[in-house]
Parts: sequence; structure tokens; C-alpha cells
Amino acid sequence: MLDRAQRAVNAARSRIGARPLVWAGVLAVLAVILDFVPLYDVLGYDFAFAIGLCAALAGVDIGHGALVRARQTPGPPEGGHPRPSSSGGRALARIFGQACLLAAGTLILPLGLSLANAARVRNCSVAAGLGFFLLLPVGTVLCAAPAGVLAGLLAPRPRRGRALAFAIPLVSILWTLLRLYRDPPVFAFDPFGGFFPGPIYDEALRPPLSLLLFRVANLIWVGTAILVAIAATGRGLDPRRWCRGLRAGAIPLCAASVTFYVLGGAFGFHVRRVDLEHTLDRTLQTPHFLVHYAAGTKTSAELALTGEDLEFRYQQLRETLGVEPAVPITLWDFPNAEVKKALVGAGHTLYAKPWTREMFMQGERFPSTRLRHEMAHVFAGAFGDPFFGVSLAWRGPLPHPVLAMGLVEGIAEAADAGDPEGDATIHQEAAAMIAAGLAPPLPAVVGAGFSTLAGARAYTIAGSFSAFLLATRGAEKLRALYRSAGNFTDVYRTPLADLEGEWRQFLAKQPLTTHQRAQASEEFRRPAIFKRVCARELAARIAEARAVLRSDPARAVSLLQSTCRDDPGEPLYRLALAQAEAAAGDLAGARGVLTRLELDAELTVPLRAAAENLAAEIDFVARDYGNAETHQRRAAELVATEAERRLAFAKLKGLASPGARATLGRALLGDDLNATDADPVLTFYLFLEYTRLFPSDRLGPYLVGRQLLGRDPARALPQLQRACTDEEVSEPAPPEALPSELARECRRMIADAAYRVGDFPRARAALARLAADATEADRLRALDMRARVDWAAAHRAGQVGAGAGRGGNDNLGAMRP
Repeated sequence: MLDRAQRAVNAARSRIGARPLVWAGVLAVLAVILDFVPLYDVLGYDFAFAIGLCAALAGVDIGHGALVRARQTPGPPEGGHPRPSSSGGRALARIFGQACLLAAGTLILPLGLSLANAARVRNCSVAAGLGFFLLLPVGTVLCAAPAGVLAGLLAPRPRRGRALAFAIPLVSILWTLLRLYRDPPVFAFDPFGGFFPGPIYDEALRPPLSLLLFRVANLIWVGTAILVAIAATGRGLDPRRWCRGLRAGAIPLCAASVTFYVLGGAFGFHVRRVDLEHTLDRTLQTPHFLVHYAAGTKTSAELALTGEDLEFRYQQLRETLGVEPAVPITLWDFPNAEVKKALVGAGHTLYAKPWTREMFMQGERFPSTRLRHEMAHVFAGAFGDPFFGVSLAWRGPLPHPVLAMGLVEGIAEAADAGDPEGDATIHQEAAAMIAAGLAPPLPAVVGAGFSTLAGARAYTIAGSFSAFLLATRGAEKLRALYRSAGNFTDVYRTPLADLEGEWRQFLAKQPLTTHQRAQASEEFRRPAIFKRVCARELAARIAEARAVLRSDPARAVSLLQSTCRDDPGEPLYRLALAQAEAAAGDLAGARGVLTRLELDAELTVPLRAAAENLAAEIDFVARDYGNAETHQRRAAELVATEAERRLAFAKLKGLASPGARATLGRALLGDDLNATDADPVLTFYLFLEYTRLFPSDRLGPYLVGRQLLGRDPARALPQLQRACTDEEVSEPAPPEALPSELARECRRMIADAAYRVGDFPRARAALARLAADATEADRLRALDMRARVDWAAAHRAGQVGAGAGRGGNDNLGAMRP
């Protein structure tokens, strides 16, 4: 048996050479290893990407080997080169074809091994996996094998030719990395490196059209090179000496090659700043920033608020971190996540490039809750490594790079800790996570392993620890730690374990409410992408289902049913299925899903609240108002955040009477479960009608003022004052005060509206009341807003944006210092 196998190997080696056999073995071993690595263990993007990188080296080596063997075959022309005739051209064409076939053949075993691994690990979409395999490793070898042949033609000596062959993919990938460093996008396309899609936190991924177009371009480029090589064989590089047919074929191929290269931005695989400027065709300039935005997406007031937000956060970070970056800082402000995803490769993930001092964001409402985080990355570039501006250092007797990714994100989270987004501070969130047993080990968080952890957990732990170091040891030491890439012992003269002990003692003193613990149980529940079933494919299905929910709810139901079958343990998928079935009109099916979900003993409190909310909406649409109120009361008891409690209170008000149901109930619970976006005009009208029908209820003016805040703050102020003023009123029956959650939000909105219209004393008064009667997170937000008000009072008088232009190229550099 062994003799027979050995004879077969020897025969194959004699016929095709050793290189294809060796590379087939290497790729097979790599496939076996990947089959036991999470995320890479299914036939999908990640497996195909890894195989493709190795296949690039295999392809060029096999291509060069095919040419060498052809030259060593008995009876070659003199000098070992094809004859200067048509027969030489045909021989070279056969070599190109043989190289491609042999290189593609080495991928058969890896593909088979990955498909077979589906018996051990669930593969949710073989079709998408095959698509990625075809476009990545197969597409790569169809470029690499001809490149290896061409290298042999350019360098006839075997050793030099082989070295040149290996250099081609390496130089190409290095050039692509340089473009990734230099250009705005975080995605990259390369003929040999394949396709890098961008941040891992944008999980949804299927073969994009841009990748298909890129491979078409690759085939045209390779075809052009092959045709020129065949035409030049024995005839030189002077096209006038080529045969007429080859010359005629080369002209359109060369034109197509140039066209695809020049239009790379339009096709989506080589986007440059000039391409961004075509979409974001308006600019706003402030003393420290240059903002690019799309025409028609911002009013003059919104532009002025954007400029003030940027300059205020700049001053805060200068004081917090003790440094300033070079200016101007560029902000690319996209209209939405979809446009941003198409142009730069990151949809809902915001990012900054410290080395180019650029930030990439979209659709942020004032005041932005994420702006300071991204700006902090740019500030950190002033004390990061000289090439990337991040926490990267070279260590060891044989210097090797050490990247502290946890510090890169931790310092940005720490710089933004004074304006928490939810009900808890970053320290309270970290304490709740630790109490729930969900916190990753700190050494893994602050080091290079940060990106392998669940994003919500890693960001919170890194941010809390960095904020603790900033508060207890100062900005100078934190900058030195960042520059050293986490050399805690040298910077603080204290081991990381001792610093962690101090930090944990500090966290143990953080007050935690039942609601905060419940919210943490859901917010930090989901593991990293590496530990989830078919993470990329299922995320793509969820995204597609949301996109078609309104236009084709039956399709959304089908997508979500398949998602639940593939990962039946994830309650978010079942909740989304119930929502889709309700939107499709199958109320009984939606209720059945919710009933089964309720029986799940491991369902977190926030998800139970979400299920009760959906049940209330279903009953409201079915005009079963009694059960709708029952479900809504249960939801009100379960919801974990203040925002959800405010909404639950308003919904219960909307169920209290026929008049309330016809106005407030319709606006908040909806009368069409297939309407994914409420009509803002109808919503505002219904709020006004509720206010007219129930003039003594402060909730009405609260909701009207909330709607007006971003559109006309001057008109919002009287409504908000009426909703949450503590002064006596002259009405026969004094209105009942708003619950504390709504009263706090009302005061925050008064401060916001007063800030916008330039009534700074009123803003300060509202913030003082808010800070005196608030949670710790609310108190920090109030202090942050007070600093904003004081800054604005020193820089302008009157309403924000008064006298500013509308759309166009605006310059706010003349703001009063």
C-alpha cells in the first residue's frame, strides 16, 4: 500500500514537479490548523483570507516552477528560451495555463477539509463561504501563478527568478499596507493579499460587489500582462514587431486595465480623499478643524453646533491630556452609516487615524456622545509612536514590536469618562461587569489581545482602568505609559498586579443599583465574535432582515427563522423574529415566540422587558387594550435604564383612556407594526392633540418640547418650562409633577435649549438643579454641560449660528475668543 502511494507520488512529481505537491501539503496542514481555530473553523471569509495569503506564495512559486520545468524539458530551443515564432507563443500560453491549473489544484484539499469540518462545526452558509473561497484564494492563485511565470521570464536564472517571484506578492502587499496607512479607508484590496474588510466590530460580512469587481480588474490586468508576454516572446518589447492579432488584442486590454485602475474609487476598491470629497462636497473650517460634510445634510444652526462641539472638546482634551496635536484636524462627517461603510469600510464603527489626524464619523446629533473619544485618539497621536501615533514600542534584546491596544482604546475612553452615555459611569459599569463574572482578565485587556475580546467588555474595563490611572497618577504618567506600550513597572514603579488591586478596591466602593446590575447582565452578556456561531453570516442576515422588514416582512421572517435555527440559544434573534412576524401580520406566531421566550430561565431582565414591550405593542394594534396595559406595566417594572423607564411611563399614560389611546398611544405604541419609522409630522400632531385633551398633564408639553428641541429651541423652552418648572401655577388643579426620571431629562433639555438660544443664565440654573438631584452619571453630564455653557458664553452672544451661512463652505475661524 505504501509502495503504491510512493509510486503515485513519484509519478506526480515526475510529471508536475515537487513544488505543487509540497504547497498542496502546506496548504492542507494550514487548513487542518484553521479548522480548530474559532471563527476560522468554518468555510467563510476568515478561513478563505488565511488560505489566500499562503496561496499567494504557493502560486508564484508554482508559476515560476512551471516555467523552469518547461525550460528543462528535453528539446528546448537554444538558450532555453521559446523560439521567436508563433509556436513559442503557444508554448508560453500553455505554461501560463498549466501554472494556473496546478496552483488552483493545491486549493482542493483545503476546500475539502473545510467542507468536511462542517460535520463538526456548524456552517450557516456554504454558499457565502464558497463565494469567499472563489474570490479570495482562487482569485489569488489566478494572479499569483502568472506572476511567477512572468518573474521567470524577467529573470531567467532560476534562483533570481524564484526570488523575484516571491518578491512580487510581498511588495504588492506592502504597497497595499502603505495605501491603507496613507488613504482614508480601513479596508484594503490586493491581488495577492485578497480583501481586508475593516473593523472586526462590523460583523456582518458577505462577498461584496466591490470584491467581485476587483477580481474582474485583476483578471484584466493579468490577461494584459500575459498577452504582452506572449506577444513579446522572441520579438522584443517593440509593439511594431508583434503579430497583428496579438497587438490588436493588447490595445483594448491595456485600455481596460487603465480604466479599472483610474476608476478604483468609483468601483469601491481604491477610495482616495478625492473620492470622499466628491460625496462630502462641503467644508466647515474652525480654528482647529476642517470638516467635510455632504451638501443639504446640515442647517446653519447644526453647522454652528458642530463647530462649537469640536472646539469645546478640543479645549477639554488639551486640559485633560496636557498636550495638543498639530492642526488642522480633519473630520469626515458622513450622512449615514451606509454611505460611510461603502466609502471607507466602517459602518456603525467610528474610527480615527492619529497619524493623519483624521476622524471618520456619521450622523452625530448634538451634543455628540462619541466625538471626544475619537478626538482623543488624535490627541494621543502626539505622544504615541512616531509612525502610527498609537501605543506601540520596540522591546527586547532582539527588538520586537509590542502593541498595547487596550491602552489605545483605554485612554480614549478615559478622556471621555466625564460624559457617560447611560445611567452608569464607566467605573460603575466595570464594577457591575466584575460582579457578574463577565470581566476579562486585565492583562489581556491592556495588551495586544484586546481585539480578541468582546468589544463592550474590553472597552469598559480598559476605559475604567485608564481613567483610574489618570485620576490617581496624572496625565504625564499616563502619557509615558502609553508611549511605552504598557511598561507599568518602569513608568509607575509598580507592577500591573498591584495597580489592578488598587483599582479593584476603588471599584468595590462604587454604588450599584439593581437596575445597573440588570443592565450590565445584558450589555456585557454576548461573547466576542470568535466565540459565536457563524458570527459574520448571522449578523449579515440580521442586517438584511432589518433592511427589508418594511418592504418585505415575509422575507425578514424567513431570514430570522433560519437565524434562530442556526443559533437557537441567542434570545436577541428570537425577539427579532417575533417583531418580524408581528410586522408580517402573524400576531399569533409573534405571541407564540414571545411565550416561548418568556419560559427561558436564562433570559436577562432587560430582554424580558423588551419582550413585554413588544407584547404590549401587538395587543395595542389588536385593540386588546387590557392586555396591552398588563404587558406594559410588567415592562415598566423590568426596564433597566432611565430612558426605558421614561418611555414606559409615557406608554402607560397613552393606555389610560380612550382619548389617550387615540393620541399618545398611537404615537408611542403605533397602529402599524410594519412601520419601522414613525412619521414625525403625525407624531408631533398626536402629541399636540394629547396636550390639548389633557392640559393639566405635564407629559404633553414635555413631549412637545422634546420634539421641538432640535428644530426650534426658542419654541421648545416654554413647553419644557411648563413641563418641569417647580413654580406655583394658577390653574384650578395643579398639575402632577413628572416622575424623577422625566424631571431630570426635562431639566437637561432646558439646559440644552437655553444653550442653543444663548440664554446661559437659564442653562446654568437648570444644570444646578439637575446636579443637585441626580445620579452620579447625571451629575457628571451636568458638570460637563456646565463647562460647555461657560465655554460658549465666552465665545458667543445670542443664539448659536445666528448670522451663519446655510450650506456651502463656511469659516467659523472668526468666533470671538
